[in-house]
Amino acid sequence: MKKGPFILSLFVVSASCVVSFYYLDIPVALFCRELSSTVTDVFQVITRFGVSTWYIVISLAAFLFFHYARKNRKYADRALLVCFSVAASGILINLMKVILGRYRPVMLFEKELYGFSFFGFKYAYTSFPSGHATTIAALMTSFWFIFPKYRAVFLTGALLVGASRLVLCSHYLSDTIFGAYLGAVTAVVVRDCMRKKGFEVE
Repeated sequence: MKKGPFILSLFVVSASCVVSFYYLDIPVALFCRELSSTVTDVFQVITRFGVSTWYIVISLAAFLFFHYARKNRKYADRALLVCFSVAASGILINLMKVILGRYRPVMLFEKELYGFSFFGFKYAYTSFPSGHATTIAALMTSFWFIFPKYRAVFLTGALLVGASRLVLCSHYLSDTIFGAYLGAVTAVVVRDCMRKKGFEVE
């Protein structure tokens, strides 16, 4: 990823998160809290697609299969792209969550706590950024490179999973914005690094 576009995108996303923190996060959270159970039940299913574990396991298994059994380098390299993108973004996001220690919406609803406590290890103190949004963005960005014909599908999938974290009041809007950004950027960096090393990732 080139330095100029990265700095510009980081500035835009960071500014969006700041605006959301002060003006949008609480109103959106309060709105989502009042949604019907019919809506939340649907998004309970959608949000499961943001769990990273199976993506890492399946992509690693696919790499081993195509590398050793079928000996198809292109498919093996693409499987590694998915695995590295999801795993690397997951490591980054979990470090940020603990260091920043942002209160989740439940803390606002129950104790009127909003903001950051820093170095929070409990679930209620690990809101920023959203891990689900990061995972799905890393996954879909990887697929974006591998299957360019279906980019609209991948974008829709990422948006739905990100929205599920708001609907279920698990995260604030700024959490999902930055999480999605981090996931996408991680996938781009992984793609660029692998391509420079000669991997067939596209």
